[in-house]
Amino acid sequence: MNFLYAGLYLGKIKKDKIFPSLYLLSILSKIKSNKVIVDDKAAWLVICGRDIFGERILKVEGSTKKGNLVLVLNTYDECLGYGKIIHDLDKKPKQNEVFIENLLDIGDFLRRES
Repeated sequence: MNFLYAGLYLGKIKKDKIFPSLYLLSILSKIKSNKVIVDDKAAWLVICGRDIFGERILKVEGSTKKGNLVLVLNTYDECLGYGKIIHDLDKKPKQNEVFIENLLDIGDFLRRES
């Protein structure tokens, strides 16, 4: 048997861009990083590949500025994926206003299987 890789898959680098694995995101969520905690309804929508509305964000840790990347966690402190902040998180959200664009989530693997 010839092994090409051994260990934990942490992601890949393509054309000077890093594409993290979900395992790496889970590790990063345990340390101090930019992260948001969302309610149960938003957590399900994130898993389904949807963006996050501002009123569904329960708590923010780290940067709140537009353009930054942020980890998305549920209320059980489980990492669901990550996204890009498209409106400053310290701004009061309007009804159904998207604040975080979903870039990668744990449901991605299942959606690719079909």
